[in-house]
Amino acid sequence: MENAERIEVTLVDQPYSNLVISPNNGLLSVTTGTLCEIRYLEKSGAARQLLKHDSNVVAAFFQSEHRLITVTENGEVSEFEAGERGFEKKSSKRVTAFPVVCAFAQKSSSSDTSKDLEIWLVVEKSADVTSSKNEKTYDVCVIGANGSFFKVLEIPSDCRKEQISIENRVVSYAHRLDVHSIVLKDVDFSVIKETKFTAKNGGHEGGPPHEIERLASNGNYLVAAISDGRILQWSNLRSAGVSDTHHRIHWHKVGIHVAVTQFGNVLSAGAECVLARHSKGQKEPTKLPRLAAPVTGLVLSDDSSTCALVMEDNSIHTVLLATMAIKSLVSTLEYCPRSLNTVFCSDPLRPRDIVMNGKPGHIQWFDAATAYTLSKMHVTLENTIDGDMSSRGIKCAFRDVLTVAFTQKLVATIEKFVHFDGENHLRFWKRKGNATDTVLVASIAVPKDVVMVATCQTPTASRFVNTIITASTSGTLSVWDYTEKEVLEDMERSRNWQETEIRDISMIQANGKFVSAHGQHAVLWSVKNMKIIDVLSCDDDILKVSFAADERHLIISTKKGVICWDTLCLLVVWRIQQRVGIHVGYTGCYALDGPQVMKFDAESGRVLETVQFSTPVEELIVVEKRQNAIVYVAKTAKGILCNRPRKIKQSGKSNGAVTDLKTPFSQLARQNSTTTTPKSTSSSGDQQFVRQPRPEAARLFAGPVYQLPPISFIAPLFIEKSLLPPPVRS
Repeated sequence: MENAERIEVTLVDQPYSNLVISPNNGLLSVTTGTLCEIRYLEKSGAARQLLKHDSNVVAAFFQSEHRLITVTENGEVSEFEAGERGFEKKSSKRVTAFPVVCAFAQKSSSSDTSKDLEIWLVVEKSADVTSSKNEKTYDVCVIGANGSFFKVLEIPSDCRKEQISIENRVVSYAHRLDVHSIVLKDVDFSVIKETKFTAKNGGHEGGPPHEIERLASNGNYLVAAISDGRILQWSNLRSAGVSDTHHRIHWHKVGIHVAVTQFGNVLSAGAECVLARHSKGQKEPTKLPRLAAPVTGLVLSDDSSTCALVMEDNSIHTVLLATMAIKSLVSTLEYCPRSLNTVFCSDPLRPRDIVMNGKPGHIQWFDAATAYTLSKMHVTLENTIDGDMSSRGIKCAFRDVLTVAFTQKLVATIEKFVHFDGENHLRFWKRKGNATDTVLVASIAVPKDVVMVATCQTPTASRFVNTIITASTSGTLSVWDYTEKEVLEDMERSRNWQETEIRDISMIQANGKFVSAHGQHAVLWSVKNMKIIDVLSCDDDILKVSFAADERHLIISTKKGVICWDTLCLLVVWRIQQRVGIHVGYTGCYALDGPQVMKFDAESGRVLETVQFSTPVEELIVVEKRQNAIVYVAKTAKGILCNRPRKIKQSGKSNGAVTDLKTPFSQLARQNSTTTTPKSTSSSGDQQFVRQPRPEAARLFAGPVYQLPPISFIAPLFIEKSLLPPPVRS
């Protein structure tokens, strides 16, 4: 909800889709739910621009580098034009009352200017509107350059939007293993020819049936991607449809995303984390391997020189097809639906940032004001994980981060197996310098019911700062002593209170106290000798326990209300009979009641202020970006939402600058740009390359092998670096 002083911003809603690159290859448009984002590929430090709509955006098109057209699900076609303040809406018109399935754009043949576009819509009819054959269909309609809107033809409604392609007056659609192609006249859009092709199943008996998952066309070329990894290509679409001889490619294991260039080269990418370019006459494709994550979206530029990839972790990469090398990385907030997404907390070493799951096996620190991932930590130490292949009966087992706890000097993580019944792993990391520069100290296999970990986050608590507690749902509490060389479990301090299930544990306080929640009882422990100080009966099942900032009052959330327990006097201070969620952090105590967030005083329970979200809040993190600039970040059923002041000064470290990977060495220079002076950060990539100290170049080979660029890309640059004069040192 918005008011005069605060606004609500959607950080993550749905995975990115509907990519499109501007004609000059300088802008990139991508949609997520009701938002259309404009990303700048060439302007360093330019932030994203959000264009809000009333319903989900199904397509976006660049008419020029200064004009953008969007189509929404409810039939609204909007036109945006670039100005001094970015893209601004110039016109909007609802052209149909029926839901729009997908949309396509192509240059108008009847217009005098080649920049005018014809918008083709595939419209879903309502249940009471049927075709002449008494079967449900989709209407293919066209919006002319002069604004006229009329129906062209009907196609079956049992095909998805990925199975429909319209290009060069040819409407193609797929259903199961059938591909249909309808060639239309340029003037009156009457049907010239209709052809059909049926692919062979090629599957194993008893396995899931294959189908054509995606179609892509460009000029006179059409490609179809089948769920078993096969690709079919036709080269005379306008003249012969799909009745002509086709070319078959089978390199992938499962269905992939495909695109075809204006020269007939086929691009494919998917779950294998590889971008492949298939050219006629070549037996093997040209590959860009070791991508950061599986590919979930692929789009070509108008001149077929650049392709943009959307990864499973919501990151966007642009690739220069001439060299098959990564051109740039567009700054985004990583979000992967396949991850566990159970980590959602703050870090005492970086209190202004939010910690959350990234792609499988990773955690990330992101800035809520800019919605950019600032840094990442690879926890599971596994190579890039293949994408989801469950549709073909292939399940990849992998580890992901279940929970994490921080102190100023260490990180404790718990990992669990996904798609495999195995033990959890408890890892301890030594922190060096900043939050993500860590060294693994110990990795220990623990039972799979060990799912909670607690540390002492108070920097002044030197006596217990190296003590870690883990808890299992079966009721076992374990104490670990951490040193920079090893981590040992103190078996004498292991406890199991009445062999009851543990619901939650609090962090360790500076005086060595912590609380574990067992059913309806909160047990107060002393970490020093693991003796029980007191037990509080709450008369209801406990959901969460957290200490307030004064380290004295314990806030307990139950199924029926909230209780404040004074752990010094061992008395209940106040009790509220209302079921609400709680969040306790360094900024205060908060109660979550549906979409309403109430900040309350820990000692008296009095409500201090309230903030309203647009949807019920499941989890909450509150950070203070500047003095009295409080930012609320909520995890909801609609994604990650942020409620912040309307005007907030952003840190220079989180300006969302686009990383331009022209060379591997410039990538290394940009990673250290936050420590340089403003004068040096404004210099070009080549100047940074010359001034970069030589020891930094050695870091190129220090990372995992899947992150290394191809050797054919490194060798010329490495030779050039060796021949350059030594850097000028001031």
